[in-house]
Amino acid sequence: MVSETAEDQNLYIQLPKGYEVPEGMTAKLDYMLYGCRDSARKVWETLSTWMEQYGFEAVNADKTLFRLKHDHGTVMSVALYVDDGLVAHNSDEQYAKFIKALSERFELSAESTE
Repeated sequence: MVSETAEDQNLYIQLPKGYEVPEGMTAKLDYMLYGCRDSARKVWETLSTWMEQYGFEAVNADKTLFRLKHDHGTVMSVALYVDDGLVAHNSDEQYAKFIKALSERFELSAESTE
């Protein structure tokens, strides 16, 4: 998952060989990359904020386990570790809606054990 940098955070990088920046210019990083000191934290902040906006509630203080209960008895739990997640659910319909919404906001790659 790629995450935008914070608006108040400016990160500048040295470009790899073969790329040049015009004199007097710099290369500013718009997206966090693996290896950046704060990338894991930023990915987690972005994803956990989105989860709460979607309607999930954090089950633990670390915000690594989220639960979403619907009035009609369906429940979905999502465990997160940086940019990896595990989903447990009792409604294929609610799961499909969740994955669709998630994929509209984030680039996903999925391995399923259905």
